[in-house]
Amino acid sequence: MLDRERERLFSMLHARVDGAAFLDLFAGSGAVGIESLSRGARLCTFVENGHKVLPVLRKNLETLEAGPRARLLPISALALPKSGEPGEGTVDVAICCPPFPLLGDPALGPRLEVLFSYVARRLVRPGGVFILEHPMELDPPALEGPGRPSETRTTAGSALSIYGSLK
Repeated sequence: MLDRERERLFSMLHARVDGAAFLDLFAGSGAVGIESLSRGARLCTFVENGHKVLPVLRKNLETLEAGPRARLLPISALALPKSGEPGEGTVDVAICCPPFPLLGDPALGPRLEVLFSYVARRLVRPGGVFILEHPMELDPPALEGPGRPSETRTTAGSALSIYGSLK
C-alpha cells in the first residue's frame, strides 16, 4: 500500500484505531500494521511469509520495539484458515493488501475468496471491519458472511472495499 493510500485508510479508520486489535494480511514490510500501532492500536498481528520481505518486516518490528503489541505469523496468508490463528472473533480491523497479480490469477481466485470470507466471518469481531485493497478495475468479491462491501473508496490506481461499518 502506497503512503497516500495508507494515510487515507487511517483517516477513514481514525475513531477505530485506538485500543483496537488489527490483522495485517500480506503484511509486506509491515507499514500498515506499524502505522496502526503508532496510532494506538493495542495489538497487530502481521501475516507474511515472503522470503525476501520477511527479514525486512522482522527488522522493522525490532526497530519499533513493539514487544507484545506486535505478533508475527510467518505463514502464507492463504494458509490462515487452516492455522486457527489469530483466534476467532479476536480482530477489530483486518486489512488485506494482497499483491495485485494474485487477485488477477484465476487459479487463486477461489482460494482468495475463502481466505477473505474466513477473515471477515470468523476472525473479525461483530461490529468490526474487513478492508480489502484491490485494483480499481476489479470488482470486489461478495464474501460469505458480510456479502458485498458496504462501500468502496477509490484512489489513484487502487480501491479500498470496506466490509462492515467504519463508524
